[in-house]
Amino acid sequence: MKKLKQLPQQQQSMRRSSSLVTVQPQIEIIHFEKNASLTQSTFFKTFTEMPQMAAFTHQVSRIPSPKERLQVQLQHNKKQRETIINQSRERQENAMTEALSLTQKTKFRNYQKLKRRDQSPKKAMELKPQQKVFQLPKLDAPIEQIMDTPTQLTFYFESQRLTRDIRTFKPSFTEQAAFTLFNDQLYLYGGIGGDGVRNQMLKYDIKFQIWQVVQGNGDHPKQGRAGLSVVQYKNKFIYFGGCGQFNPKLKLRECTNSIYEYTVSTMTWEKIHPQGDYIEPRRQHRACLVGPKWMLVYGGINSNEEVLSDTAVYNMEKQVWKLFKVKSPPVSCHAIVNISSQGKFQETMTTDIMPSDNIYSFGGKDVEGNSVNYMRKLTYCSSNNTPLSWDIVETIGKGPHPMHNHTIEYLRKVQGIAVIGGLRDFIVNGTLESDEYYIFYPNLNIWQQVIAEGLKIPRCAHSTVLLSSKIAVFGGIGSERYLEPDVGFIETDQQQVLSRVTKDRIMYNNTPNLEEPSKLEFQLRKKRSMFYEESDVSDGYKPFKITLRKTTQARRSYLPNPQRKKVLMRYDIMIGFVKKVIHDNLHILQNFEKYLERKII
Repeated sequence: MKKLKQLPQQQQSMRRSSSLVTVQPQIEIIHFEKNASLTQSTFFKTFTEMPQMAAFTHQVSRIPSPKERLQVQLQHNKKQRETIINQSRERQENAMTEALSLTQKTKFRNYQKLKRRDQSPKKAMELKPQQKVFQLPKLDAPIEQIMDTPTQLTFYFESQRLTRDIRTFKPSFTEQAAFTLFNDQLYLYGGIGGDGVRNQMLKYDIKFQIWQVVQGNGDHPKQGRAGLSVVQYKNKFIYFGGCGQFNPKLKLRECTNSIYEYTVSTMTWEKIHPQGDYIEPRRQHRACLVGPKWMLVYGGINSNEEVLSDTAVYNMEKQVWKLFKVKSPPVSCHAIVNISSQGKFQETMTTDIMPSDNIYSFGGKDVEGNSVNYMRKLTYCSSNNTPLSWDIVETIGKGPHPMHNHTIEYLRKVQGIAVIGGLRDFIVNGTLESDEYYIFYPNLNIWQQVIAEGLKIPRCAHSTVLLSSKIAVFGGIGSERYLEPDVGFIETDQQQVLSRVTKDRIMYNNTPNLEEPSKLEFQLRKKRSMFYEESDVSDGYKPFKITLRKTTQARRSYLPNPQRKKVLMRYDIMIGFVKKVIHDNLHILQNFEKYLERKII
């Protein structure tokens, strides 16, 4: 009886061990389910699979040896695991192939639709009155070429003309001046005009359209500067180089390599004594900001009228010059621009390695004095960001003529470099100066001529500053004379340009010629003020209306009206004058009757 009792206990223990053994593969399958992220449909058992599973478990339970039973169960679980993995892989591959085929089909269908939209026959439609049909534009070029070519741009130029009177101040005619922006005010320093090189800092308020003279303190340039460069660093203006007054003894215009800092907040000048390499004095060079604290200077003319080809970098934080051996031809009167993110919007960099910004140079004069129209790009060494050479960029499309004394600005919204004005070596449209606008796309290396609307004024040796979507233009020479010292604005936003053009066409009866004013406005402008100069009246390039400052609120004062000043007369002077007149004409008064008879006869 004891043996019989022991047998069921052994069977129970064997059954418990077998149940424990069978649980482990199930746990392994559950872990695989979590790792493989399979769906519930993968583990679903059909009605044919369920009796097969029951028969397999019955056969396994009949195996006497627990070790063999465990091996059979593990082999079965392994086969199940492999089948589940294979099924999931097949389903995933099928889904990927279906998705790729669908995307390819949709792309091909869209391409075929765009390609055959002009070739397909158009159905005749009966339109109701006041109903329009939108037709797609015809494609003159393949779709791939249209995607690569940028859209046609249009610029609109207008001038803010100020009248000369007692209350307002207006600068003189200026060329080759330094023009910068700080907050909502434009700062103009130096330049040259009919009275020589100027040494005056002027400030123009864009909001109120008022010029003011800034009285600076400190050590400022004594003789003035012309043909200099300026770069903004924090709240300071860094002025470098330029030339002063003509030296009659040496019979040349001496150049300088001095650096002056002008702090806007305190209105103070300071002369900087930099360290490092020696930089040759120069004028008509160009400079731009690199990173947050470097100023790059390229080209120029020295005191001996020799064209320079060197490239130097000035660390504005440490006040140190460094001259680089850059492969480049001599150039002057050109224009450079940095199309990378400007330094004033970047965080301060702790490293002393200059960043490899994308800097472009266009045009200028070579050693022989001829103008060029090459677009060059500064290349760097990959290891230490050292400038190596100014390489010529291979461009596509019709670019501007060879020119010098022009300006360029980078339009970040359009991602293009705009070329404004310039002086050519030959006459085009009756003038040497250019009144055209061109834009260069660095990503595509394509030139495009911009449609010019508004006033068309040929100019060179002017100054420009970028203001968001507008470009402020001041001074320069046009049609072999000094241009009016008015601030003009070139609008580059296409929506604003479209609204301006439509307004002009509506106001002036669809007359696109805006250069010559009407006779009525000429008479009104002549009678407007007695303080007009002759140049303001006889100028051929006039806007139709004079933009005046408008106030949004009506000015009101509760103070009493001021008393009018009475004119004081000097009666002693008047009596003395009368006595003198009587004494001089006394013989006429004594013989007045005879005098009248002679007059009658």
